[in-house]
Amino acid sequence: VQKPPESRQYYEGSLSGPLSRDKKTTFLLSLDRDLDSTQTIVDAVGLVGTAITPIHENVPAPIRHSFAEGRVFHQLANGDLFWIGYSYENSSFKNQNVGGTVLPEAGYKSLTVENEINVSYRHTFSTSWINQLRFLVGQNNQPRNSVTQAPQLIVSGAFTDGGAQADSRRTEYHFDGADIVTWIHGKHLLNFGVDIPDISRRGADDFTNQLGTYTFASLAAFQANSPSTVTVQQGNGHLVFLEKVVAGFLEDSIRVTPKFSVTAGLRYYWQNFFHNDPNNFAPRLSLAYAPSTKSKTVFRGGAGLFYDRSGPRPIADLLHFNGVDLLRFIISNPAFPVTSAELVAAPTSVVTLDPRLHIPYRLQYGFAIERQVTAKSTFSAGYVGSRGISLFRSIDSNAPTAPPFSARPNPAIGQDRQIQSDGYQKSNSLELTFRGQPSRFFSGQIQYTLSKTYNNTSGVTYFPGTSLDPAADWARSDNDRRHKFDLLGSSHFTKLFALGAALSLYSGKPVNVITGADNNGDGVVNDRPAGFARNTLHGPGLVNLDLNLSHDFVLSRRHESKSNESPSGRSPKTKSSAAKDAPTLTLSLNSFNVFNHPNFVTYVGVFGSPFFGQPVSANPPRRTQLNLEFKF
Repeated sequence: VQKPPESRQYYEGSLSGPLSRDKKTTFLLSLDRDLDSTQTIVDAVGLVGTAITPIHENVPAPIRHSFAEGRVFHQLANGDLFWIGYSYENSSFKNQNVGGTVLPEAGYKSLTVENEINVSYRHTFSTSWINQLRFLVGQNNQPRNSVTQAPQLIVSGAFTDGGAQADSRRTEYHFDGADIVTWIHGKHLLNFGVDIPDISRRGADDFTNQLGTYTFASLAAFQANSPSTVTVQQGNGHLVFLEKVVAGFLEDSIRVTPKFSVTAGLRYYWQNFFHNDPNNFAPRLSLAYAPSTKSKTVFRGGAGLFYDRSGPRPIADLLHFNGVDLLRFIISNPAFPVTSAELVAAPTSVVTLDPRLHIPYRLQYGFAIERQVTAKSTFSAGYVGSRGISLFRSIDSNAPTAPPFSARPNPAIGQDRQIQSDGYQKSNSLELTFRGQPSRFFSGQIQYTLSKTYNNTSGVTYFPGTSLDPAADWARSDNDRRHKFDLLGSSHFTKLFALGAALSLYSGKPVNVITGADNNGDGVVNDRPAGFARNTLHGPGLVNLDLNLSHDFVLSRRHESKSNESPSGRSPKTKSSAAKDAPTLTLSLNSFNVFNHPNFVTYVGVFGSPFFGQPVSANPPRRTQLNLEFKF
């Protein structure tokens, strides 16, 4: 594979100033345009006759992003502040999902267009009472189209060809707002109000799998035209629904003594579509204590409950796959291509809610000791624990119960994807952090985290290896990294340039080992080989260093006087203020992944694949970027 030609052009600008003589009305305009001509690498294997043939290819995957925003600010005579703004965002992506074992024909292109109007108003009733109102209304459109209109062919661990079968469109008209009241009295700082994270009219047009997605367990099965499963969808893919999420909150920060402070709060959540558990209350508490008023050591601790949100995707699935509108057929061991007789005989699959379902929540708690090391730097050591309770997951509640896994308990329906809240997660971590400016030559933050996270679910769309025994999936979380080291800092040890650095050293995430076939007949290709638990393979780590070198060129300076008074008797501008107002050109050189270290994304976990235990995709190699910025 040759080194792919890549380039990136990024343009950014902003303009602000007064709109009135009294300068109480001002404006801000900002624009940016990102032209990222990236390439992705295909590393797959196919068949030429009976011979396994490597497939290596560089595929352009350009990303185009534009953003424009305008705001007008007005300060009223009584000190109130009002602003209104409009923003437009456009992002386009081509050849998405291509790379690794996915061939270019199986990619798709997508577009996101978003318009938003933001409004904010801050009113001061008195020195003790302040009200902050803000809200936005917006519109979002996200079409997605397959590059090739053909059935998708997935040969587990080898290649994915045909079409993406990803055609869909999501639209949204949304409202988001909050009204926050602040009351300051004595030792209390009280905040309370209403928060509306989301009220949206959502459209979800699903035209995926119209021609079918075939999964083959191996290259030999593909050569024999013997798929393990096929998924085909027919019927009405158009859907519109209203999603509503509302919250209220109360928080009081109390400075009990100069050495001890307490913050206590309560948050209320409500969301529709989960009618058996609509009301949720989440208390929170945090403490801070210093042994003395001049102590350089501070003890901190706290705990709180945080409720999850389902998001629009599972709601759309529940409404789509009700057995009437959008029909999904999952057929085990079908003919290739699947026959019309097989489709007619196949029962439709549905999505349902577990009647015992509750909204998931997380209990998070921790404590830390923070010590001032120098006048401008601190070191802290802390423990953070988290428990995820009643987490979302999916199972096939109509899964075949015994070998050869060919008969379902209810033959009138196919897969019954039941959304449950029986998942659990346990996480513990130790965090060591140094931040600040220990000397005039360096400022920044260094953090090391030792953590361990186990769970039996990865979210609402997650299926266990076998729906008959979901508890068997208790293992390392998909995103568990045992060790993480991060350094983010800047240095000004010379007047010639400023140096910035970001260093990340992470241990690997786990990899799940699967057979590549639907051995238990539940319609999900995630079965594990005998003797393999979930996430037993250790994945690749990450080593990444980014550097930035920059220098400011002051193009002109206003007249500066060394005396404290000008000849006319007026006070002159100081040297610092003159330099601040001067036009400045900043030249910077950025290098990402300076070591050009091959940071592999993951390993192939399909047992029996030619790539088993090997990587087929990686994060970008070293990229160098030249920036030019002009301020005036």
